Amino acid sequence: MFALETWRLLTTGAVGVGVDVEGPYAALMNAIRPLLPGLLTRVAVAYAAAGAVLALGAGLLARAWGRKALGWVVPHWLVLLALLAWDRAIARPALFDDLPALRPVLGFLVDHGQPWHPRVAAGLWLALHLGLLAWRAREHRRALGMAVGAAAAVGLLAAWGARPPADGEKHPLVVLIGVDAFRPDRLRALGGTREVAPHLERFVEEGATLFTRAYTPIAQTEPAWRSLLTGRWPHRTGVRYSLTAESRWQQVPTFPRHFSDAGWHTVFATDCSRFHAEGPDSGFTTRLQPPRGAVNFLLEKLRYRALGLFADHALGAAWLPEFIDNRALAGLHDPVGYADRLAARLVTEARQGPTLFAFHATAAHFPGDPVYPHYRRFVAPSEPLERRLRMHFSPVSAGSTGGWNRAGAEALYDELLAQADAQVGQLFDALKRAGRYDDALIVLFSDHGESFHADRPDLAGATPVHGARLSEEEYRVLLAVKPPRGTSAPARVDTLVRLVDVGPTLLELSGLPALPADTDGVSLAPLLRGEPLQPPPLYAETGFTHVSPEVFDAEHWPGAPRAFDTYRIRVDGVVEVDASAHDAMVREKDRGAFDGKRWLVDRPRADGSVQRTCAGDCADVSSLAAWLDAVLARAP
Repeated sequence: MFALETWRLLTTGAVGVGVDVEGPYAALMNAIRPLLPGLLTRVAVAYAAAGAVLALGAGLLARAWGRKALGWVVPHWLVLLALLAWDRAIARPALFDDLPALRPVLGFLVDHGQPWHPRVAAGLWLALHLGLLAWRAREHRRALGMAVGAAAAVGLLAAWGARPPADGEKHPLVVLIGVDAFRPDRLRALGGTREVAPHLERFVEEGATLFTRAYTPIAQTEPAWRSLLTGRWPHRTGVRYSLTAESRWQQVPTFPRHFSDAGWHTVFATDCSRFHAEGPDSGFTTRLQPPRGAVNFLLEKLRYRALGLFADHALGAAWLPEFIDNRALAGLHDPVGYADRLAARLVTEARQGPTLFAFHATAAHFPGDPVYPHYRRFVAPSEPLERRLRMHFSPVSAGSTGGWNRAGAEALYDELLAQADAQVGQLFDALKRAGRYDDALIVLFSDHGESFHADRPDLAGATPVHGARLSEEEYRVLLAVKPPRGTSAPARVDTLVRLVDVGPTLLELSGLPALPADTDGVSLAPLLRGEPLQPPPLYAETGFTHVSPEVFDAEHWPGAPRAFDTYRIRVDGVVEVDASAHDAMVREKDRGAFDGKRWLVDRPRADGSVQRTCAGDCADVSSLAAWLDAVLARAP
C-alpha cells in the first residue's frame, strides 16, 4: 500500500519531485527535498507496523477455523482493514472524499451511517471467532478460562492506572483559548438562532463575564495574536498581515514573557500553523504546533490516507505529529483525539507549577472538514457532497460571483464552529475531572469574525473572508473571562473593549508586573470588579486577503500583488511575504478608529489620495479624528 501510494504521488507530480521549477517554486522544492527521505521513512515504518498488527490479528482469527486455515489470513486482513475504513468513513469522511469510485458509498454513509454500525459488525465477527475458538478448545477449557481471567485482570489494572490522581497542591492556572473566526452573533446571548456552541454557551452562563462589544485591531490570525500578546496595534508590532517577514517584527515585550520570567510554565498549542505560528519571541517556553513553512504545504499533497485509519492515536501522533496533529490534512487529522491529548497535556502542565496555557482552535479554517456528528447538523442533506465535507476556496475578484448559496456557506461555517466548540468542551471537561476548572482563570476569545458578503447578493456563497473590510462581521469578536472561584464578576459588560486589553488584564489579575507604559492596551480588571472604566477607542486596519479591495470599492487602490511570487521561501523553509510586496500591501490598507458610536476610516484611492469617511453617529467626529491622527502619526 505504501509503495503504491508513493508511486502515485511521485508520478503525478503532486509533490513537485522531479518537476522543473524556477523562482519561488525552486526555493520551495529546495526546502522540501532534504526533508522527504526521513519523512517518507517514518511513514513507511508506520505502514509496516500497522500491516504487521493487522496481520497478527488476522492470523489469530484465522486460527479459529483450524490449524491448517492459513489461507484465511489474507481475507481476514482485508476484513479488518474494511472495518477500519468503514468506521473512519463515518467519523471523518473527508479521508475518502477525493476518491471518485467511493463517492456513492461515502454519500450513503454520510447520510445514514452511525458509529455503532461498524463496531457492532466487528463485535459480531469477533464473537463468531471466539465461539469457534471456544468450541475447538473445549478440551482446554481450563486454559481458556485462565486466559480470559488474565485478560480481565489486565483490563482492571489498566482502568485503575488510568484513574484521576489524587488532588495535590493547586498551583495558579491561567487558560487562554482562542476560537478562530468565531463570530459572537453565533451565541444565543448575542443574537444566535441555533445551538452552534453549547460548551461556549455553558461557559458564559456558568459564571464568566461576557464582553458584548469586543473588537480586534486586525481581522487576520497571526497579526491579531501578535497584537494580543504584546498589547500593541499592528503597526507597532510590525506584523501587518499573515506571513509577515520575521525581520519586520518589532521585538517588544509580550505578556507570556512576563509569566515565564515569573517562573510560570507557559505553553502555546495549535493544530494549524500555516498562517499562525508562535516563535521563541512570543514568550511561550513550550510551543506545540505543526511544522511551519514549506513542509506544511507539502504535507497536504502527501495524502497517505491509511495513516488516517491506523495512526490517529497517541502513538501515531508521537511518531508522525506532522500528519496526525495537523488539521491542514483533511481526514487524516482527528480533532477529537487531538483535543483529548491536548487536554491531558493541559492537566499535566497544571500539576507542575503555575501555568499559562494557550490554545488556538482552528476548525473553522481551510480545509474546513467537519467530522461526525457535525457534518449533519446544519448543512442540508440536499447539498452536493463535496460542499458538505470540505471547505472550497476560490479567490474573489472584480466581476466574480458566488459559487454556492449563502445559507449553505454559513451552515458549513456553523458546523466547523461546533467542531471547535466540542474541542473546547473536551478541555473544560478535563479541567473539571481534575478539579481545576473552578479555580482557573479562563479567557475565551476569537481573533476575528467572518464575512459572507451579506451586502453583496452577487457574491452569495463565495469564499468567506476576514480582514478585507472594517466591518462588524469581520472585526467584532468573542471575549469572555471566568475569574477563579470566589471572585464575583458581572455577567455582562457592554463597554467597548479591544483584544489588546487581554494581556494587561491577565497580568493584573495574576499579580504580575504590567507591560510597558506605552502599551496600547489597558487592564479590564476594573470592569470585572464592576467598577467604571472607559478604554480608549479601537484602532483597526485591514489585512491582506484573497479579495482585492476594488471588489467592494471600485475606486480603491488595488496595487498589492496576488500571486505565488508575492512570497519567498527562506533557506529553512519558512514562507514569508517578499520585500517588494510589503510596501504595496501596507499601502492598500484601510485604517480607522471606532469609539462605539462611529467608524472613522481612511481609504487609499486609485488616484493616490486618501479619503476619510464616517459611518454611524457622525455629528461630531473631531475628538475621534484627532485620536486617529495621533495613532497614525506613529505608524510607518
